Amino acid sequence: MKRCEVTGKGIAFGNQISHSHRVSGRTWEPNLQTTKIVIKGTPVKVKVCTKALKTLKGATEAEVMQFLKANNNTLSARLVKILSK
Repeated sequence: MKRCEVTGKGIAFGNQISHSHRVSGRTWEPNLQTTKIVIKGTPVKVKVCTKALKTLKGATEAEVMQFLKANNNTLSARLVKILSK
């Protein structure tokens, strides 16, 4: 399942409505990109949505840690484990 490891953004569900107003189900998937971020001096590959990527790009390690702590309740289990070390 597609899910951002930082923000927790995942697949959204809704209806596609045609011109004649026929309704069928559809999904919206988050735009995930794989990138490396430095956590406590070690580079870690993570899949993040582009909104989080814009925030993390060019950020210092201290700013990355502050961003991750601000999103602590939505972090993936893998990142929580890395941060708790």
